[in-house]
Amino acid sequence: MKAVGYKVPGPIAEDASLVDIDLPRPVAEGGDILVEVKAVSVNPVDYKIRSSTPPADGDWKVLGWDAAGIVQEVGPDVTQFAVGDEVYYAGSLIRPGTNAEFHLVDARIVGRKPASLDWAEAAALPLTTLTAWEAMFDRLDVTKPVPGARIGRINALFTQVQQLWTAVDSFDTPAMQPNPADGEPATLKIYPPLSH
Repeated sequence: MKAVGYKVPGPIAEDASLVDIDLPRPVAEGGDILVEVKAVSVNPVDYKIRSSTPPADGDWKVLGWDAAGIVQEVGPDVTQFAVGDEVYYAGSLIRPGTNAEFHLVDARIVGRKPASLDWAEAAALPLTTLTAWEAMFDRLDVTKPVPGARIGRINALFTQVQQLWTAVDSFDTPAMQPNPADGEPATLKIYPPLSH
């Protein structure tokens, strides 16, 4: 299969920083699915790893973690996906990346591609959307939005936070100072930010 990788980390200006290569096509085993990659997105993590992380001796390092594509094979332990399903996901830093014709990924971290998104839009969402979701709903404990909430169409964390935030009517958060009238923490109403 065709892929893009490197053997020596360094700046993008070097010819060897990203090289067109041929690699064996992976085989889905266990809980993995093999995805024919239709689109990928590039994140700052790609740059950081390419410029500083060497691959194992003699191996190629293939970058890319956000992807969208079509399931080509399923491992015997996979029950939630079938060949032909359209999916999107943020892969794993400990596996070869998505900058290849085919990518092997753990089915547990894969979602079905929304029909309303094209391949590029779907590939642009996973990492930034997961980061925004976890920050708001896992860490800040914001009330989750209603089904059908909007999502952004570009790969930027702020856009994802803004889109998720505007899906929430408002939420209460305690202020740092007590209310002078009763000594209890004041409650501030926070409303969604204006569209940028």
